[in-house]
Amino acid sequence: MLLENKYYRWVSQTIEGENALFRVHLLPECEVYRGHFPGNPVCPGICNVELIKECAMRLTGKNLRIKTLIQCRLTALASPTSCQEFDVHIQALPTENGFQVRAMIMDAVKKYVDFKGELIVLET
Repeated sequence: MLLENKYYRWVSQTIEGENALFRVHLLPECEVYRGHFPGNPVCPGICNVELIKECAMRLTGKNLRIKTLIQCRLTALASPTSCQEFDVHIQALPTENGFQVRAMIMDAVKKYVDFKGELIVLET
């Protein structure tokens, strides 16, 4: 499930080796928000996890699948009405079958997600 240009759009990216910083803009007209607390939309945790996976794919240039969630802390509620843009800080270290990924979703004020997991490369 790719959420790019449905749930969010890319604003900018900085990639340095195994680390990257992605700036994304949330799209409040996305139908996910109509079903997830209409009138007071919040970003579903699963969509934030998918966003991290898509950032890891962009960083590595590989088609990835989440194998193991080691840690996923949703530390604050993000909403397209109160936080239209945020940053995804990500590190993807190569493993035998994929990547060990650490990521944070945050803006200048709050950290929304703290993530650690193993992603594997899908064969094409």
